[in-house]
Amino acid sequence: MCETECARSRDPVPAGSFYKRVLPESLVAFSSPAGRCLFKEAIQQPYMEGYFRLAEQFVSQSEPSFCGLATLCMTLNALGIDPQRVWKGPWRWFSEEMFDCCAPLEEIKKNGINFAQFACLARCNGAAATGIRPHESSIDTFRDVIKETCSGDASICVVSYSRKGLSQTGDGHYSPIGGYHRDKDMVLIFDVARFKYAPHWVKVE
Repeated sequence: MCETECARSRDPVPAGSFYKRVLPESLVAFSSPAGRCLFKEAIQQPYMEGYFRLAEQFVSQSEPSFCGLATLCMTLNALGIDPQRVWKGPWRWFSEEMFDCCAPLEEIKKNGINFAQFACLARCNGAAATGIRPHESSIDTFRDVIKETCSGDASICVVSYSRKGLSQTGDGHYSPIGGYHRDKDMVLIFDVARFKYAPHWVKVE
């Protein structure tokens, strides 16, 4: 009775708003039966070593354009980098609003950050970031980088990609890779837009 009354007292759902998106069929939701099976298989392989540190720091971006900043929070905190600045109270910890050294936050809210700005923010906050653009590399090199970063917890591979290539809505996006399934040649994407898409497995090629 109480639940019904509470439901009736809610405001109408705002027009033009969304609650999540359904993953395209080419992607495998992490929590689905198939996704869990992939995880169980991958965990027996040597390319899930960085998963646990990232899982501990998994966050949702706090603004629609903050995918880059949320990804930086995840990766820098997972790598155990001390920001040397106070977040709140006595605690030193990375949070999205602290990344203001390469572009004004108000500008990032409007436009997000580009590839060069992401690398700049990573470096000026203590990470040894190496940026590799597609035209400077190959699919085999990309796969080698994935294997190297996923086989330990000293480095993390972050991908900057167009959602259109995955048949998702939207376009430019950042998220870290949480692991690699060697036999299926699939990576686990920790999508920081958790309000939109669940973490998912996707083919490397």
